[in-house]
Amino acid sequence: MRHKDLFKTYIWLIETIHRFGALTLSELGDLWLKSSISEGVPMSRTSFNRHREEIEDIFGIKIVCSRSIGNKYSIENISAMDSNSVENWMANTISINNIIAENKSVKDRILLESIPSEGGNLQTAIVTMRKSNLLEFDYKKYYSAAYKHYVIEPYCVKLYHRRWYLLGRYPETKDFRLFAFDRMSNVNISTVKFKIDKAFDGSEYFNECFGVALNTSVPVQKIIIRAYINERYYLRDLPLHPTQRLVGEGDGYFDYEITMRPTEDFLGYLLSRSNFVKIISPKSLANQLKQMAQSIVDRYN
Repeated sequence: MRHKDLFKTYIWLIETIHRFGALTLSELGDLWLKSSISEGVPMSRTSFNRHREEIEDIFGIKIVCSRSIGNKYSIENISAMDSNSVENWMANTISINNIIAENKSVKDRILLESIPSEGGNLQTAIVTMRKSNLLEFDYKKYYSAAYKHYVIEPYCVKLYHRRWYLLGRYPETKDFRLFAFDRMSNVNISTVKFKIDKAFDGSEYFNECFGVALNTSVPVQKIIIRAYINERYYLRDLPLHPTQRLVGEGDGYFDYEITMRPTEDFLGYLLSRSNFVKIISPKSLANQLKQMAQSIVDRYN
C-alpha cells in the first residue's frame, strides 16, 4: 500500500473509533468495507495490528483492546485528539483530505482557507532545528528600506492567523526574537552547531500572550471581558486564551476571565469586536481600549 493510502487508512481508523466508540474487529471490518478508502479489500487482523502500532508511533494515539467489554477496540488516550500537538494538527489535515477525497462530486462546494507554505524556507528552518545548527537569513521589516542579515538559534516555528513565524535566539545575548517567514530571503543552514536550552517549552513561552506578540514590558494581568448577545456563545465555544474561564453571567451577557499580557494584538482583536465585548477590569485597560476607539472616531471626523 502506498504511503498516501496508508495515512488515509490511519486517519480513517482514528476517526471511526473516535466517532462510534469501542468497536470489535468485526464491526470495524464491516465499516471499513463500506468506506471508499477500502476499495472493497478487507482489512486483516495482521494489517490492523500493524496500523495500530504505526498510529501510536506517528500520532501518539493508542488504540487498545478491552477484553472486559467483549474484545472491543477504543482510543485509550482520548485527550490526544483534543490537543494542539503537531500530531493532532497533521491528523486533522489528513482527515480533511480524506473527507474531500470521498466526496469529489462536491469538491467545488468545499471552500478552504489557504495557508501559505512559505516555499522551502519553512522546511529549511525545521531541518535546521532538527540538526541543531544556526540559521542564517536576510530579513526586511515592513518599515525598513533594506534587508538585514541575521544568524540565530532556531527554537520553534508557530502558525498564527495563516502566517508562519520563527522564534529565534541570538547566540551572543541569548535574547529571543520573532521573525515572519514571508519577510525572509536567502535562508541557509549554517555549519555552526548550538545547544538548545532543554528547559525551553514553546507552548509555555507563548502561553502568556494572545498570539505571537510577546512584549514582556506589558505585565501579566487578570482581565474580565463581558461578551454580549451571540458573542458570549462564540467565546464559550472558541476561547480567546487557554486560561479563559466563565466567572459570571447576566441578562444577555457572560463575563470571562483571562490571565495574560494584554498586548496590542489582543486589544486590536477586542476593538474589532467592540460592538459585542467590553473590558470590565482592569479599568486602566478599559481606558486604553477606549482611547484606541476614540482615535478611530477622530480619524473619521
